[in-house]
Amino acid sequence: MHGREGERSALKRKLLNGVSINMPAPRRIGKTWTIGRLAEDLRKDGWVVVEADVEGIKTPDKFARELWKRIEAQSSVAQNFRAHAKQRLSSLLGGGWDDNPLSALGKIDPIEFTETLIASLDSDGKKAAIIIDEISYFFLKLAETDPGQAQAFAYQLRAFQQRYKNVRWLITGSIGLTVIARRYGLEGAFVDLDTFTLEPFTPNEARSFMRDPAIQQQFNHVFDASDTDFDSMFKELGWLAPYYLRMVANEVRPSIAAADGSLARATAADFEAAFEKLLQPGRKSEFAVWREHIDKNLPDPDRKLARTLLNVLSQDASGETETTLVAAAQADGRAAKLQIQEVLEILANDGLIGKTAARYAFRSGLIRRYWKEYEAE
Repeated sequence: MHGREGERSALKRKLLNGVSINMPAPRRIGKTWTIGRLAEDLRKDGWVVVEADVEGIKTPDKFARELWKRIEAQSSVAQNFRAHAKQRLSSLLGGGWDDNPLSALGKIDPIEFTETLIASLDSDGKKAAIIIDEISYFFLKLAETDPGQAQAFAYQLRAFQQRYKNVRWLITGSIGLTVIARRYGLEGAFVDLDTFTLEPFTPNEARSFMRDPAIQQQFNHVFDASDTDFDSMFKELGWLAPYYLRMVANEVRPSIAAADGSLARATAADFEAAFEKLLQPGRKSEFAVWREHIDKNLPDPDRKLARTLLNVLSQDASGETETTLVAAAQADGRAAKLQIQEVLEILANDGLIGKTAARYAFRSGLIRRYWKEYEAE
């Protein structure tokens, strides 16, 4: 139940029917695992699957180099792909480059080189999927440096998707592409992509994950719990992602001993004790990824504003209304209401917060308690 079979089946069906996909997926939700298993599913059915992670890549030139490297690694198409690429580059450049098509990249616009790669993959005739992870980071960094180049590259990628029908695309990232696209005028480049959001586990999926014998072997102590006690822990954790479920489970010391061949059992009190251990000062580094994420990856104008909003939200598990958050943020600086709303959208896309009815709140009670204790000013 927790193997993302439903999501993988839906994604595969859409790709098979010519649909390219934008799959936003917050951090620590199992995105990389899911797209890895999807790639395996597709390869079993004869697809050529090219997987590339472009976090840390900031230019079209480096994007093209990474894509070349990943396509070249596909042994099933490497020979034909290279032949098509050489033929196309020869028609564009004539001579002046050696036998390695990658050496032509310095002599040709990286957008044209990228098209050469996609056209060559398309020419092979096999169904192909290009899966690009963390594309939001790529366009954010490129747009911050050169908005014009970001626009040109984004719209050309859209043209390639329309032109080369054998090649389907799945792009994904752990920061929301929507706000970045709106801010830098890229929205039209992604309108042809279906949005498929990867959600956290449901309680049923989370219980299945926690009780999986293979997953249990990864815990410090093997244990079970009643549905009621699991659900009590899930309510406090809030964010039912494999990473955090495993983090809590590793700190559980089941208080009911095993008997008659059954597993030891954990109670609601055991789960609460696990939360308390995780919130000790020596464990701060396990949550620091969220602070680092904000400091490193949010657009420059938004970092201080994001911290202000999270500081306010960390004070109450029930969260706050947008009106209260806007007032608090404006009291802390000169942010416009639209910018505040955009930052709230970014934080929601990242999985840090959610909106229920008219209130924003931390999605994870555990992360809220960490933020209140160690990050809030």
